[in-house]
Amino acid sequence: MPEANSNGQRNPRILVAGANAELRNGLQSVLRDHPTHPEVSEAADSDSTLAIAQEQHPDVILVDVGLGPVDGFETVRNLIASVPGTSVLLLANRLEHEDFRRALQVGARDMLQVPVTREDLFASIDAALAVSLGKRTALEGFGTAETEPQRAMGLAVFSTKGGTGKTFIATNVAAGLAQAGKRVALLDFDLQFGDAAIALGLVPERTIYDLVQTYTELDEQLVKEFMLPHASGLQLLPAPLFPDQAEEITAGDIERVLEAVGGAFDYVVIDSPPLFEERILIALEWADTVIHIGSMDLPSIKNMKVSFGAMDAIGHPRDKIRLVMNRADSRVGLEIADCEKHLGMTVQHSIPSSIEVPRALNSGEVVLLSRPGSRVARELAGIISVFEQVEANGKRRGLNRLRRS
Repeated sequence: MPEANSNGQRNPRILVAGANAELRNGLQSVLRDHPTHPEVSEAADSDSTLAIAQEQHPDVILVDVGLGPVDGFETVRNLIASVPGTSVLLLANRLEHEDFRRALQVGARDMLQVPVTREDLFASIDAALAVSLGKRTALEGFGTAETEPQRAMGLAVFSTKGGTGKTFIATNVAAGLAQAGKRVALLDFDLQFGDAAIALGLVPERTIYDLVQTYTELDEQLVKEFMLPHASGLQLLPAPLFPDQAEEITAGDIERVLEAVGGAFDYVVIDSPPLFEERILIALEWADTVIHIGSMDLPSIKNMKVSFGAMDAIGHPRDKIRLVMNRADSRVGLEIADCEKHLGMTVQHSIPSSIEVPRALNSGEVVLLSRPGSRVARELAGIISVFEQVEANGKRRGLNRLRRS
């Protein structure tokens, strides 16, 4: 009978697979000292590894690349395909860059060089156990829940014209929701020129480019490792550091990122580029609400009208759009009523001009938090309150809402 821990749950199962008996024995000895007191078993070849894994459904499998008759890489691929909910770590005597990339491509959670320190081994085991728990919780939920699982409320901040304040509004809305105690992800999908990190005073080392170029299978724990925490509590997935890297990010990558984060947060805020293209159309389709930003000038009004027509043509409902006019008190010969007449839509929110906005952007501050009593902050708080009310009323969509044809 499987041993149970103090919480009444079964202890983790770990399978060690390697042709070298000394390696297997050494790993088993160390793993038995892991704080979770795992049940450890072993396999000496690829065939028995697959058979034992299918029978025991271990939480974590350690696979030596020297396994045979099928090598460790292909064994990992077979394990991922046939044992859902498990996490696999690869072991190698030497770590080459191409081997590491190949390991991730076949689905390994990590690759470790042996001999490996107890600290590094336990850290990788802990991360793998967390991922396995998440996978299995999700798998157990399918087919047993009476209603579709809850997922994050998606807010896409969009405009067809640059300089309208998309990033300013996206960062402030995300930070305001996070400050209110919500779990918030901010995804910078302005893949060529995104600067949400700068606006938040953050310095990224890894970005969405590194995430999707390195990993073919994404889960929420993995994506979080590439996110930057902000003082407000939000988690930012930064845009690529160099414009040419944007070309390497596909529509499928965007879809996989959205699917991975959808169940891990209360809100996902998307900062998008000022153009229509397939990757952004996926994000707009995924979102519950498109916060469409405009400004008080004729080029912006014209672009907004064209944008609404394009969204109508591809089936985006108008009631999904919240229209926000930035710098709405600018004295340029246009009034809000004029804009509404030209657009055939009501402006739900008006953000006034303020010197605090460029100051905050230049210093990496969030106006909503640093100047909460300002007019700008009060208007931003009004936007946030709308989404909090929608959440309170339970008007969210389910997990599987990408409807690509």
